[in-house]
Amino acid sequence: MTLVTIIGAGISIAGMGIEPATTQPETQVDIVQIVGCVEHRSDSSVWLADASAPSVVRRGVFDQTQVNAARTSALGNGSFHLIGEADFLSAEGLLRTGERSAFTSPEQANATGGLRAGRKVLVKGLLIKSDNESRVNLLAVVTLSDTCSP
Repeated sequence: MTLVTIIGAGISIAGMGIEPATTQPETQVDIVQIVGCVEHRSDSSVWLADASAPSVVRRGVFDQTQVNAARTSALGNGSFHLIGEADFLSAEGLLRTGERSAFTSPEQANATGGLRAGRKVLVKGLLIKSDNESRVNLLAVVTLSDTCSP
């Protein structure tokens, strides 16, 4: 009889000389909130410019206290490439993203329109740092103002 034990990501089979694989530590990605100005670049990428420093927050939706504090917060000099942004564009923007138009009609497009260029916004997302740019994989966007001025 062979006894099989599953341990984390590894499998141990007793009596077969097979040891469990070593498990890799999970990568921790912070959920952050940032205030900044929406910028659409010529390569169709969307950025958060003049952005505040990211602050680590809990997952979930923004509460009214966070939104009110963000309305009066100062802009910064940071810049973040926004990814996962399609649902926060206009319906037309969503349909131009990837191959969305192949399986979504204009009537079915579920887009908030929150990432209109020039707006001051509060974003929440997963912060992904690298040597050449920082990215935020968006979870939520709240419009703070239709114009972005310091």
